[in-house]
Amino acid sequence: MRMKVAGKAQHAIRADSLTLPAQRQPVIFQRKSTKLNKKSYSEIFTISNSPKRRPYASKISIALPEGLEYRFDGETTLLLDAPYIVRIKPIIQKEGGKNPQKLTAIAEGFATACEAEQVGLKLSLAIMWSAVSRKWPIKLDYHTPQPCMIFDRTHTGGLGMSISASIIIGSSAHQVSNLINDVLSRDITIDNKLLVSMELFTSARLESTERAKFIGLVSSLEPLAAVKKYNIKEIDDLICSFIHDLNELVAIPENTRKSIESRANALKAESISQAIARLVSEYFDEDTEAVNIVKEAYNIRSKILHEGSFDADLDEKSNKLEDVIRHIYSRILDLPLLSPATIPKKI
Repeated sequence: MRMKVAGKAQHAIRADSLTLPAQRQPVIFQRKSTKLNKKSYSEIFTISNSPKRRPYASKISIALPEGLEYRFDGETTLLLDAPYIVRIKPIIQKEGGKNPQKLTAIAEGFATACEAEQVGLKLSLAIMWSAVSRKWPIKLDYHTPQPCMIFDRTHTGGLGMSISASIIIGSSAHQVSNLINDVLSRDITIDNKLLVSMELFTSARLESTERAKFIGLVSSLEPLAAVKKYNIKEIDDLICSFIHDLNELVAIPENTRKSIESRANALKAESISQAIARLVSEYFDEDTEAVNIVKEAYNIRSKILHEGSFDADLDEKSNKLEDVIRHIYSRILDLPLLSPATIPKKI
């Protein structure tokens, strides 16, 4: 007896080498670069047949737009370069329904809840990276403080999970597996600001209007941009003197004075638009238009939000901005983009 392998039969794994519980015999999908050794078989065997030793898991529910599908043949186990298992399981829809295809991605095999949570966040990042790399939209839909929770797989039902995503997939199982593995196999610390940024970015392309999409794209840069103080004594002294004189003017209502004081103190640091421009300059050569693209985008966003303005070339500017942001993600994660970013040079 042999287990079916998603993609290519030559990667089939003997059932006597890896026996999984009869109630969930999955398809095994092995990446081309993965070479399973005895230790890997042992890990998978322990996770699958001794759940009480590794009881914790993270789960993500993925919803695909109608007419598109993840190209996995049935329940699939991705054999990644990691000491745990990631399974993708299609959720059977009612016959004749018009709902999008739904799947569940589960990372399992953790001794502690903390381990499961960290990998759950990493799996969220990996799924979003797979969308960024190929220019796919994705939306995480959750109602908890973090985009993932854990559950004890030894308890029936476990704890509920609350990540669902709408994602457009047009790639083979090998490509999806490789993209996910690129993140999961790396020793990286999960940055919550990066997660928020990528969540805003990948969901922006699902907005129904160009203006909403554009605002989402520009906003995705803000979590990455840390505002810095000028730390210039002359500026600090000037602002302190102004605030002192302001508070002497008792004829001005106190709430107005406090508001002005707060805005004056903010002048001791760069604006968020300046911080974003500085962030972008750190990831691009000076001969590119990247900084100018972002500065123009931020100005347009401000006019849309505060003046209700329109821009005839918003679609073109969105595409340019997307590639700038995708390039930044690629540099942060030190991973190549499958769909390359095109950044124009200065003329």
